[in-house]
Amino acid sequence: MLEVGSGPVGCISQLPARERVAVDPLCDFFSSKPKLVEHRNPEVTYKNVQGEELPFDDGHFDMVVIENVIDHVENADGVMQQINRVLKPDGVLYLTVNLHPTWGYVLHEVVSKLRIDKGHPHTFTIPKIRRFLSGHGFQIYFDEWEDYKKCKAEEWKSDSTRLRLKAISGLSEFLFTSVSRKTGKA
Repeated sequence: MLEVGSGPVGCISQLPARERVAVDPLCDFFSSKPKLVEHRNPEVTYKNVQGEELPFDDGHFDMVVIENVIDHVENADGVMQQINRVLKPDGVLYLTVNLHPTWGYVLHEVVSKLRIDKGHPHTFTIPKIRRFLSGHGFQIYFDEWEDYKKCKAEEWKSDSTRLRLKAISGLSEFLFTSVSRKTGKA
């Protein structure tokens, strides 16, 4: 099992697998922080790697987890090509990503192009993320998402000025979760 963009610990540390590998481009930084390292599972191998350059053999993993990462990477297509490459035929992909409704998508695209939100260079809607997965050789077996209106209402009521501005502007996000199976090369 591989987790791409695991952060300091990764959810993979809680999942059962014969082999577990967590990759993140900030892994060396996280490894230098004892308070973070103490929460890591010693059975997980942590590597300082970007998702665009996975150093594993073709078809090596049965499952890949990429949780709230694909909208943060430099090259989303490159990451998905690498995930497809390292997954075995019929391998499973668990993906989560924050989505926007149509208006929020358009606005976020502008914000991204202006480099105001440098940490989120990619923006997805429900149809776009489904096309994205399919276009990279994955068949969705399950997907669900949060209620956008509920997420927006919670941000509107927040004490955080930033969250209230997101709600007012239409930049509120909602979480999309999917489980897909590799169907072939993209």
